[in-house]
Amino acid sequence: MASAPRSQKVLWAAAFLTLLASSAVGAQQEQEGIYWYNDLKEAVKAAEQSNLPMMIDFWADWCGPCKIMDAEVYPDPAVIAAFKGKMIGVRIHFDMQQELARKYNVPGLPYLSFANSYGTELMHHRGLLEKDDLIAVVKAFPADVSEINRLDRALRQDKNHFPSLRDMGLKLREFGFYDASNRFLDRAFKHRDSKKNLAERETILYSMAQNWLQLRDGKSAAARLEQCLQEFPQSPRKPDFLLGLGRAYALDKKPSRARKSLERLIAEFPGSPAAAQARDLLRFP
Repeated sequence: MASAPRSQKVLWAAAFLTLLASSAVGAQQEQEGIYWYNDLKEAVKAAEQSNLPMMIDFWADWCGPCKIMDAEVYPDPAVIAAFKGKMIGVRIHFDMQQELARKYNVPGLPYLSFANSYGTELMHHRGLLEKDDLIAVVKAFPADVSEINRLDRALRQDKNHFPSLRDMGLKLREFGFYDASNRFLDRAFKHRDSKKNLAERETILYSMAQNWLQLRDGKSAAARLEQCLQEFPQSPRKPDFLLGLGRAYALDKKPSRARKSLERLIAEFPGSPAAAQARDLLRFP
């Protein structure tokens, strides 16, 4: 049987080598993990271009839980897939970049700071985070933080710009970043401009109270709601103030005050939706 011409053998060899190279690239891509930036400034540039949020992982060689995350969490294919196109990864060595650790008030390791494209912290987690929990956080995070970035830029130009403080607080609340929301809302509430528009002041104060309820801090929520009742006694939101106050007292383990607030709500606004909820709470405490 005649052998194939030399030119055909060369073509076959080239095709075979191309196939091998293609397979190698494919295998390499499958094995690729999360791309980690080690320089926050470089990460900010990349995040800013894509309007993506960042996860800043503070770690150290001596940190046992950090090693577990390195070995079992970050290499997991589902974690890698969750990060792809959704989150910029940054790793900061705690011992070598202590200025950044102080900036983010890192109390212990591992410490994961979830931030917007400029590194402004929106939420954080201290300690080991299991892969399923990390995937849930990444998936729940807004893929596009352009509006948060826009407000952040405005505040970098004027840190006391009242509309940006207010809007940043309300936008973060919308996304469920309750603790970060209250940081901005508190600054907006203390701003002199909040005293010029009582409707805005009421919205800010009540939003802060709702955030504290979401964070299950009854004492702080109650303080804000009591202030709402004091400053805005004729507000159409008064039934909601009283309902929230009942819930806040319950969280703060003050059942008698909770009951008193809910009973007051029912007595003053018997036909309101808030009163219906109050009756359910009293019936099934």
